[in-house]
Amino acid sequence: MPDKSQLRLKLLALFGTDRFRYDRRTVSNFARSTLPQSTTPFGVVTPKSRDEVIALMQLLQRHPIRWHAISRGKNWGYGDACASTDGQLIIDLRLMNRIVEVNDELAYAVIEPGVTQGELAHQLLTSGSSLMLDVTGAGPDASIVGNTLQRGFGHTPYGDHFASSCNYEVVLPDGKLIRTGFGDVTQSNVGHVYPYGNGPCLQGTFPQSHAGIVTRMTVWLMPRYETIAGFSFKTNDPSVFAQIVDRIGQLRRNGTIDSVVHMANDLRVLSTHPAMKERRGTREPLTAAERAEMAKKAGICQWNGLGGLYGSHRIVSAKKRDLKKAFNRICPLRFFSAWQVKTLRKVTRRLPSTRLFDPVKSLSTTVSDVYDLLCGIPSAKHLEGAFYRNRPESGKVIDAGLIWIAPIIPCTGRDAQRLVSAIEPLANEYGFDLPITISPVVPRAAACIANLSYDKSDSEDCSRAAECYAALRGEIDRLGYPPYRTASVKLDA
Repeated sequence: MPDKSQLRLKLLALFGTDRFRYDRRTVSNFARSTLPQSTTPFGVVTPKSRDEVIALMQLLQRHPIRWHAISRGKNWGYGDACASTDGQLIIDLRLMNRIVEVNDELAYAVIEPGVTQGELAHQLLTSGSSLMLDVTGAGPDASIVGNTLQRGFGHTPYGDHFASSCNYEVVLPDGKLIRTGFGDVTQSNVGHVYPYGNGPCLQGTFPQSHAGIVTRMTVWLMPRYETIAGFSFKTNDPSVFAQIVDRIGQLRRNGTIDSVVHMANDLRVLSTHPAMKERRGTREPLTAAERAEMAKKAGICQWNGLGGLYGSHRIVSAKKRDLKKAFNRICPLRFFSAWQVKTLRKVTRRLPSTRLFDPVKSLSTTVSDVYDLLCGIPSAKHLEGAFYRNRPESGKVIDAGLIWIAPIIPCTGRDAQRLVSAIEPLANEYGFDLPITISPVVPRAAACIANLSYDKSDSEDCSRAAECYAALRGEIDRLGYPPYRTASVKLDA
């Protein structure tokens, strides 16, 4: 057992009282989580540089203690800033927030772990850069490096974030510094543009692991496309939905669609709708009749899809024709472009707030927020919907009850139906609605993102949420659809 008092003294000598904290308030703050259970840390250290991380890891080698590194601590619904067990040292990298380089010619950025998607997106927009960033729905304050290391995904052709990153600068647990790929070759000119090196590919060692602390990363950016066209579709027919999943998979594999497509059930779309505010604090799932009525008023269906087409005007026009042909006998497609979104914003901004116009204004906001994501502009709107059932009065996500469950399925309609028909009734048994989004992140597989929203201030609701999660986890394991991402904290039913 390490001498904790001696370790504290050495951490204080290295980082001072402002950047090593173990007081009750700090420890309590870093123990907060949207999960029903959390862990309490030994303390929190906040390095400012790679050299400080190296010195820290060398110190921890002499005073063994478990540690947990975070980029911004915004791992909402997956453990937030919490370590897996009590008593670990939290290594908070938020002060390492430099955008080291943006290379417009070769379309990449070199960033530290504290850089948020909002910060990089803002710099690209305000600097007049010709590049754009793929963003997630996790909000502007989420870390790019953190999301990449969790194998997160977004919306564009660069939606698979791990596949669009390279040249990791990593401090190993013994304090040794390495770089992945050709980044480790002295005077190499290709570390930022080629993901591999000679021999084994080490880059895959560091996502979702404690094999080292990533202190710098290259992320590939996209040239800002001449044309970005959104497309949408919807259906109330389960058999049609299965056909849509099959067709999207085919179009992803043949290259017609090269971006992530999101297919959301009615509850996912309604989660950001004003009508759901009336459901706050309820403990029973919506009935089929209630869901149908709310969906009809909101102008949505049981399943609603969204995707983007990217390229020159000529290429996007050709892709539109191919999509229309592919969906001809399945369901109608609707396309929307930048000028249409801009016009809709302008028109609805002038409309008064009335029962007649409010649905139109709500639709305009939804379309605008979605189009922003397709264009690499992060929004906090979508994260708010994740805790629709018990939105905290404080407005802080951390005060909400939220658990994500994220199984991977083969990209077929058969598998999508099999999963949904199993997990949605199971969640209902425990008294929870289950918003679901199915997203083919890669051409042959889709991530199914579902969430439980509950009241953290109610111990009974917390217990039910934990039990429901355990049941859902058991079911997806039984079906052979493992989660691509799990919470840092083990949830006990």
